[in-house]
Amino acid sequence: MSTTGQQQQGVLRSRRGLGKDKDPGQGIGMEATCWLAPGALRRLIELPSPPLSRHQLKRLEEHRYSSAGRSLLEPLMQRYWEWLVGRVPSWIAPNLITIVGLATNVFTTLVLVYYCPTATEQAPLWAYLLCAVGLFVYQSLDAIDGKQARRTNSSSPLGELFDHGCDSLSTVFVVLGTSIAVQLGTNPDWMFFCCFAGMFMFYCAHWQTYVSGTLRFGIIDVTEVQIFIIIMYLLAAVGGSAFWQSLIPIINIQMKIVPAICTFAGAIFSCTNYFRVIFTGGVGKNGSTIAGTSVLSPVLHIGSVIVLAMMIYKKSAVQLFEKHPCLYILAFGFVSAKITNKLVVAHMTKSEMHLHDLAFLGPGLLFLNQYFNSFIDEYLVLWIALVISFFDLVRYCVSVCNQIACHLHIFVFKIKPSTPSTLQ
Repeated sequence: MSTTGQQQQGVLRSRRGLGKDKDPGQGIGMEATCWLAPGALRRLIELPSPPLSRHQLKRLEEHRYSSAGRSLLEPLMQRYWEWLVGRVPSWIAPNLITIVGLATNVFTTLVLVYYCPTATEQAPLWAYLLCAVGLFVYQSLDAIDGKQARRTNSSSPLGELFDHGCDSLSTVFVVLGTSIAVQLGTNPDWMFFCCFAGMFMFYCAHWQTYVSGTLRFGIIDVTEVQIFIIIMYLLAAVGGSAFWQSLIPIINIQMKIVPAICTFAGAIFSCTNYFRVIFTGGVGKNGSTIAGTSVLSPVLHIGSVIVLAMMIYKKSAVQLFEKHPCLYILAFGFVSAKITNKLVVAHMTKSEMHLHDLAFLGPGLLFLNQYFNSFIDEYLVLWIALVISFFDLVRYCVSVCNQIACHLHIFVFKIKPSTPSTLQ
């Protein structure tokens, strides 16, 4: 190779932050500002080894987003979303929009959790209004982050992963906030079903994407459900506990059971469509997943979460779920969000999902503690499981995002400035 050619390659390595022996596939390369500043905090939060292999990163580069279908209200909402994104400054990164929406939804739901830890209490009127506004803000920002990416020419696989990852966590808080708003804690079986049905349906949406390669939207989808939940928050603010406890004439059931029945009907309808695609829409060899694995393989992960959650709920000697439903849903919700993120990553990298995962450590501790006759207070173990699950979720998400950002030479929360190349 000529001296000039060697110098040019040296300049390229220098620009990308790559040393001679450094491999971008291992997540080292770009300056550390793509996610966290170097130091003890980064070493504490990031996983000790890169979560994605070189082959996964290579397949990630080849990934292209694919979606199909439109929900009922989407054409109407598109006008508002187009207007809104036009008011967003072009220097604001799409991922920043996504994380602000998630933070807003999480904060407003935690306000309800503070006032209603058992989902049976009456929160102040303003708390329900705050949740309605928070969910609307989240919906709006979640809808325009992709538009902002296309508008600023900053679309990337990281943006898609970041968007779906935030949605998986937001789903946990949305189903929890809804249960609190209607005081479903007085009917723990219904609350358990509604919360885990919401997580399961979101997982199934990405399960069928993993099988077919295309994210499909139904006539009644996320947008419609979110609008319905906002209305429920407003009804809780106006009517209070008396409204949800009132009996419906003739059928003689409490008003709060109506959203639960709607959730049941929606789960049946949605899962019918999801599993039709899962069983018949495989694009891999012999109808397998996009990664060439069995279309049923993802059921082991979500199935383990739900089975463990149900067993611990029913076998608890101290009525752990009934007395601490919010903590319980959050502890298992973080696990659900983690495995959903791994499913999204498996789809985007066309790779297999492995069952062994630290995400099951928290539920496993709860199960083992019950197996040995709860020799440690179950409430304490629940807090330990909550912290472990949350920390594990954060570590995985931070590590994956940082590795992808470094590999693709992009920033997470700001738009990379376009600098003209001096090489001809």
